[in-house]
Amino acid sequence: MSDAPSGAGNEEVRREVSPAVTYGAPLFGVLLLAIGIGGGVLGGYAIVQQELSLCGNPTIAVESPAATERRVTAQPYNPALPSFAFDELAPAERRAVGEAVARPNGQADVRGAFPHRSAFVQGALVSYRGADRYATVVSRNACLSIDPFVFPLGVVSIVLGIAGVLTPPAYRALVARVE
Repeated sequence: MSDAPSGAGNEEVRREVSPAVTYGAPLFGVLLLAIGIGGGVLGGYAIVQQELSLCGNPTIAVESPAATERRVTAQPYNPALPSFAFDELAPAERRAVGEAVARPNGQADVRGAFPHRSAFVQGALVSYRGADRYATVVSRNACLSIDPFVFPLGVVSIVLGIAGVLTPPAYRALVARVE
């Protein structure tokens, strides 16, 4: 017979999980998730921005007659501002000035032809309903221009990141199943 104590042949084999699997894969997965979220959001926005009219239309601000008077008579700086009668403006410009005057924040988008853009960028006076009003471009709303592959690459990065984060629990479950 054998001198070995009973149960000595049934020793459990403990498998050590590599630190690369335990710590490296989740870290790499989280980095891929972060990159993927950024790429997915920017890529998705770039795809839909023009269809939803989120870019391309500059925004103008129109001041009240009192604020315009203070601006024009300010000392010592008094630049010569270009002046336009309301009827001289293009239809899109007239619509934007009318909307800006009616709104509490004094701003509106110019949707359409904007032939006096350079004058409005520097600041201009517009005669509207018998009073001069200072108007200027406050936002140019340029379209985001990125590579069309950013969105699908972002989605792939998110999927790979999730796989990296789930690698240690999946490995432990696989080891437990094998044992």
